[in-house]
Amino acid sequence: MNNRLKQCPVCNSTLEIKEYHCTKCDTTIRGNFEVGDLASLSATQQEFVKTFICNHGNIKEVEKALGISYPTVKNRLAEITNVLCPSQNNESREFSTSILDEIERGEISVEDAIKKIKKRS
Repeated sequence: MNNRLKQCPVCNSTLEIKEYHCTKCDTTIRGNFEVGDLASLSATQQEFVKTFICNHGNIKEVEKALGISYPTVKNRLAEITNVLCPSQNNESREFSTSILDEIERGEISVEDAIKKIKKRS
């Protein structure tokens, strides 16, 4: 996974990439380089995305690969969506995440969750 520093270890500010260097040919490229969107994810989130993609987006396979429940997979997807797609409808996503959290904690059944979703629609 991406082990680049993203934040200053002293003041916790976002770091800028100013230079790339090839150790094989000794080429150095200087400038102001942005970190890609995926690099803004935590190492755990990046590993989740890798697992999700390697399993072709099949949630059942992601559950098996990571040993987590369906609601947990959906929650992690929602967290990653929040980071990568901040302009999407947050209210709807928060509602969905809230319901998934309730299912995961055993506070409501899947049937009750479906009723809540249908009622809201």
